[in-house]
Amino acid sequence: MSAIESSHQGDKTLNTNLTSRLNIIREAGKFDHEVIDHFGSFLANASDEELFRMSPLRYAARTNIPEHVAIDLFLHAAHCGILDFNWGVLCPSCGCFMTTKSGLRWLQSKKKCLTCYIDNIEPSIDNNIEVAFTVSPAVRQIRFHNFETLDFKKDGLFVHFSTSVTLYPEVHQIIHSSVFHGDRVVAGSTLEIPITFEESHYFLTIPASHAVAHISVNETGTGSEAEFELLLDGQIFPDYITLAPGSGTIRIHNRTRQAIMFGLMRDPHLKPTPQEERTYPIQPLYTLTPYLTGKQLVTSQTFRDLFRTESVPAPGGLEFKSLTFLFTDLKGSTEMYDRIGDFHAYALVREHFALLRGIIAAHRGAIVKTIGDAIMASFAEPAPALEAAVVMNREIRKLSGGEELLLKIGLHTGSCIAIEQNDKLDYFGQTVNIAARVQSVAEGGEIVCTEPVYNAPKADSIIRTASLNVEQDRAILKGVHGVVPFYRLR
Repeated sequence: MSAIESSHQGDKTLNTNLTSRLNIIREAGKFDHEVIDHFGSFLANASDEELFRMSPLRYAARTNIPEHVAIDLFLHAAHCGILDFNWGVLCPSCGCFMTTKSGLRWLQSKKKCLTCYIDNIEPSIDNNIEVAFTVSPAVRQIRFHNFETLDFKKDGLFVHFSTSVTLYPEVHQIIHSSVFHGDRVVAGSTLEIPITFEESHYFLTIPASHAVAHISVNETGTGSEAEFELLLDGQIFPDYITLAPGSGTIRIHNRTRQAIMFGLMRDPHLKPTPQEERTYPIQPLYTLTPYLTGKQLVTSQTFRDLFRTESVPAPGGLEFKSLTFLFTDLKGSTEMYDRIGDFHAYALVREHFALLRGIIAAHRGAIVKTIGDAIMASFAEPAPALEAAVVMNREIRKLSGGEELLLKIGLHTGSCIAIEQNDKLDYFGQTVNIAARVQSVAEGGEIVCTEPVYNAPKADSIIRTASLNVEQDRAILKGVHGVVPFYRLR
């Protein structure tokens, strides 16, 4: 019995709201009914923990469906109000999920993990930004929709960390044993906690906003009272206090308009001070299960189609360490318009666009824009882009309609900048320029790729499987310094 089949046993009844929204996805015709039925069953029966900050990659592994199908399913579910999603920067040391509702616009600035006192965490859309999904309260209420009602000892640390993080057993034991006190402060009120301070290190933490204040108790301290303010931006002031051992009080003023869950933890082994802020490299305290990265998301055609405003970065742009670009152009399209007339030629060009769009999406890429009869597409990795190019050349011949349609395809991978251009995500930089230039030197029916693509993992297997002839070449490309080596694949 398959995972999908077995999951339906003992189902709870789907509520009307969820059923109606699932039917919207069903009517789109993009997914098998069995996939949608299983997804509905999962949302109705899974635990609250399973429905909080979900990963479509984990869901794919659980249900034995392709990852790109799971990603598209989650995105369609988010679009019709079944799921909500957040971007989170992962701390390289503790794995906390530093999140916001502002999407890509928030990812421009460096982050700081106040738990680990690591400063200048550079958000990298390539590898340390996770996109996680939570079931919407519109279709099912779970306790994680209201952080202020949670119990810190039960849920606080679960909220603090990414759900893709598995702490090392000894680290897990230390963290859980360090929980000293958990409570919540009512909006606009003050809470006093009498405490006997031992010589140790304490920290006050708000999991919902990842705010942390440190209390160092040692012989150099002079006071016995610690006063903190919880501010509207989710932060704690001050973030560091030194006290003396002995009887004392922690006083917490909640300046916000909602109750706030907090935890007080004690760790005699952790003794950072603001002057000892750490930077990379930091030894991680955890392992990661597969999760959806920011790069994988923004190179999804479904994401670009459904969430255009979410895909716009901050005005200064967003840097990608590595992205693969594919450019295509139709050989002899101008002559075709003269030969068969504008109406028939345009219809054939539109059909060719639809074909390429489907191939790009099926290989986890996205069309960035069309330029005349040409396409610019982006992929998270080189191998899917190369595979898509092979399929394009094979399938384009089936559209001939009496015409011999041939594609000229160019591929290159490297760093680039994503910016907002006409309310859409667009890319600039020398990587884009080179990808366009190598396409211009391609012949009809030929794929031209640069060395980073040719030498990428799995590229050799794709070339051999497609029985492509390889010819190494080099040329001076317009706007590119020096001679550029590349490979012609026929």
